[in-house]
Amino acid sequence: MDRVNRRPPSILFASAVLTLAMLGSARLVHADEPGALTISWQAPAGCPSRDDLRAEIARLLGGDIRVPQGGDIKARAQVSHGQTWSLAVETELAGRPGQRSIEAASCQDLADATALIIALMIDPNAVAAHATPPKPVPATPPAETDPALQRKPRAMQYLLGIHTVGSYRTLPSFDVGLGGGVGLAGRRWRVELRGTYGLRRDQKAMAATPAGAYGQFNLTAAALAACFNLGREGLAFGACADAELGVVSAQGVGVSESLPAQTLWSALGAGAYAAIPLGPHFRIPLHVDVLAPLRRTEFVFKNEPGRVFQTPAVGVRISLGVELHF
Repeated sequence: MDRVNRRPPSILFASAVLTLAMLGSARLVHADEPGALTISWQAPAGCPSRDDLRAEIARLLGGDIRVPQGGDIKARAQVSHGQTWSLAVETELAGRPGQRSIEAASCQDLADATALIIALMIDPNAVAAHATPPKPVPATPPAETDPALQRKPRAMQYLLGIHTVGSYRTLPSFDVGLGGGVGLAGRRWRVELRGTYGLRRDQKAMAATPAGAYGQFNLTAAALAACFNLGREGLAFGACADAELGVVSAQGVGVSESLPAQTLWSALGAGAYAAIPLGPHFRIPLHVDVLAPLRRTEFVFKNEPGRVFQTPAVGVRISLGVELHF
């Protein structure tokens, strides 16, 4: 009986090897089985679907979702829409929980963020390998060489300048003065306050009597001009309204008794101007104005008959200078 029930050693060894080979094969097949991915996606109508979410995860991983063995992943994402789009994500990786909250401008952005979170949990190396490279930014020339990027002038600028003025038919003869001014300028307007002092002191007006007597005159005045700009970029030009206030000084010459006299000068008028650019900050302003005095003063010698001079009804001003814009 012992010989009947006993198997030869060679058969037992072959059976053991076969059994071990089958067990080993079973372990290898089990080791290749991927882990599980469970996704719960709750979002309002119009948002990407759960299938869209899985498709984006597959794209980030290179086209195949394969969770490593033993690394089961669970994700529960809920999207809400109030003043902004918000997302609450609860994850579990191999039994370890996690939680995130995200806000974005759209539901699509939240879906993309959820897909990226899950893809990084599965295989961060695959995500890095298949990440979309940023689009190259085209080179642009420096702002200083691109006219479209140059700084636009400010809406309002301050003015500071000096000028020379020629006056005709205000004093007995042509008069030249020197002065300065300040002002404000916008794109369509400018307001200036200019002060001028007459440089020539030998203005003469012949008197009827006594023979050879005459008067010397001088004008000191301040003018306020408001102008409307009709020009565009660069050259500015337009019409102006003017008001002038000052003092006329007179001194008699060739008489035995002569006292200096001063009288108020006031006038209103209109004219035109042009401002020629000399770079970004400097201009050459030219004004031509016609002024009418509000009072036509007469000048006479004391105790002598005859009129020495009377202010004309209309006078002309021509002003040329340089001004700084800032």
